Amino acid sequence: MADSANFLARLMADQGIDPLMQHLEILGAPQMSEQGAGLQVRLKDFHMNGGGSAHGGLIMTLMDVVMACSTFASGRDQHCVTVETKSNFMRPGGQAGEVLNAQGFLRSSSRSLAFCDAEVRNAAGELLATASGTFKYIKRPVSVL
Repeated sequence: MADSANFLARLMADQGIDPLMQHLEILGAPQMSEQGAGLQVRLKDFHMNGGGSAHGGLIMTLMDVVMACSTFASGRDQHCVTVETKSNFMRPGGQAGEVLNAQGFLRSSSRSLAFCDAEVRNAAGELLATASGTFKYIKRPVSVL
């Protein structure tokens, strides 16, 4: 995991892991474990949908990113891309100022594919959304913005 560890070590607290995360102001390195990866976001006004709660697209993006980061738990230093993902929403995503916690889990991996799950919870620990996804390893180095 040398390349991925170096990538995460160089990531600053005020930097997103890619241009989209930078734009969404989801900043800092994911918290890595043997099971997967986690990210937090403090919701801002621009993260809200028309109903005043966190936009579903933001929540799906969080789950996609933590699942992709979770593929590093396999010990491979290869970039991956999303093949497919399925999302389920249980309750509204929260309001501006609240914190959402996203956790991704690597469930299985093969030579070319990784199978992951994710969940997003609010600060009270209530489950807001879940996802499952399949990711394809590709030959491209992991790199910072």
